[in-house]
Amino acid sequence: MRKGETLPEELRNQFTKKTKPDAMPREQLRRAPNPRLVSDEDLIAILLRTGSHGCNVKELARRLIAVFGSLKALITSDWRTIENRVKEYNKQNPDNRIKGFGPVKCLELSAAFELGYRRQRLSPDDIHGMKVRTPEDAYRIFRVYFAADDEQENVFVLPLDADRRPICEPFLVSRGTTDGVIMHPREIFKHAIRWGANSIVVAHNHPCGNPTPGPRDIAQTKSLLDVAEIVGVRLFDHIVLGGESFVSIRESGQLSFT
Repeated sequence: MRKGETLPEELRNQFTKKTKPDAMPREQLRRAPNPRLVSDEDLIAILLRTGSHGCNVKELARRLIAVFGSLKALITSDWRTIENRVKEYNKQNPDNRIKGFGPVKCLELSAAFELGYRRQRLSPDDIHGMKVRTPEDAYRIFRVYFAADDEQENVFVLPLDADRRPICEPFLVSRGTTDGVIMHPREIFKHAIRWGANSIVVAHNHPCGNPTPGPRDIAQTKSLLDVAEIVGVRLFDHIVLGGESFVSIRESGQLSFT
């Protein structure tokens, strides 16, 4: 099984049937032949360690996931967001509160989630050893630099050498708002020239989750292509990320890339 690949649901069900319904979360993980068989609630419960009066740790984990609507929404939130969402939930549900869940548990959860996020990141050595042949190669590098819960658009640039290998890690050149960001060619190519790049890949995100490039994205990419020809640093592609997917403006065919 490849790293990050999920197990079929029937395997999860088979494992669940073989274990006792009241088995403690740590015991579930210890007995599991593969950690991906363990339920989301049990994994969160292990991080929480203890429940509260009238609410065992597994029920506390269930309620916490329910507050966010999904496990993904929970694990991509920082500690302040977790704390605020729990407080908001408790105000709206005074008879079914999440008790004993203060700043310390929020920080502990956030730290665990951040470690999981960093585990996905490519090291500088990994990045330098790659070759950007396709938009998918670029996306593999860029995706870990954009948080799933970003509320603003950010622009990153990846400088490449003549063999199209990264010279350094992607660097942030601009922050925008929830619905736009300025990609100033001066800032983008200033860094590219400083690193002696032969070509660059530009990437930015859409916080709405839809990676489809808008008219402004196309216009800004056209400006970058014009400047690239003047300064002699090729623009290999412009990647737009949204949710768990991306769009390559190069492959969209809307502009002519050299």
